[in-house]
Amino acid sequence: MKARVMTLGVVLAMFAAGPAFAGSVTINFGGSGSLGSAQSFLSGAVVAYGYECSATNATTGGTLSNCVQNNLAEKMDGSSETGLGLAGEGNGENEIGFDSTNADFLLGLDVSGLLKLGATSMTLSFGSVQPGEAYAILGYASNPFGAASFTLDNTNTRAFVGNDGTTTNQVFSSTFSLNSDDQFLVILSPCAFAGSPADKNGPCGGNVLLGSLSSNVPTPEPGTLALFATGLLALGFGMRRRFAFQRQ
Repeated sequence: MKARVMTLGVVLAMFAAGPAFAGSVTINFGGSGSLGSAQSFLSGAVVAYGYECSATNATTGGTLSNCVQNNLAEKMDGSSETGLGLAGEGNGENEIGFDSTNADFLLGLDVSGLLKLGATSMTLSFGSVQPGEAYAILGYASNPFGAASFTLDNTNTRAFVGNDGTTTNQVFSSTFSLNSDDQFLVILSPCAFAGSPADKNGPCGGNVLLGSLSSNVPTPEPGTLALFATGLLALGFGMRRRFAFQRQ
């Protein structure tokens, strides 16, 4: 009896330590109200942080300083005004934006948990990208907001999209690869879009919302699961023989 109980305990412990997700995972950020300065999603696989900083200029190449954590806020205001932003930004708009050189609201996403699950790419969707507004996603190996100041690294811009006014669509999305250099994503709405994706220095004032996140996490192959199960059976058999020998 003891051998069976111990074997069952080992089996349950090893399965509990396995990946919590397999296949496609999606977060829809639309909601209502303040979430605090940090919020965990997908059992900690993704953690969102809100920041308010001072910037030398409101572009993807500016230097940020005096960054303090700021409360996140979810917004649900129509199909194209849904997502995650920051409380207090833009006269109650609760979005992400560079409003001036000393009131700049950014999001940080710690996606290291997704990488540990095997995710290799993700899609971020943004709402409220109206004509003249833009968003940028910058990748970092770790959280840069702990430094006294840091320069936005536009050499590792994972995506930059703006609405030049030729479309009435307000919801845009970007799909990009994840690697060890993208453990932490900095999301901002820099100076507004001014005609082409290469031009990141248009007139300022654009604000956007992070609407959703989706990523694919690999499912264990059947052969791997079979090998794992065989190992568990061998372990249980060995323990059973050991306890039987001790009783003799």
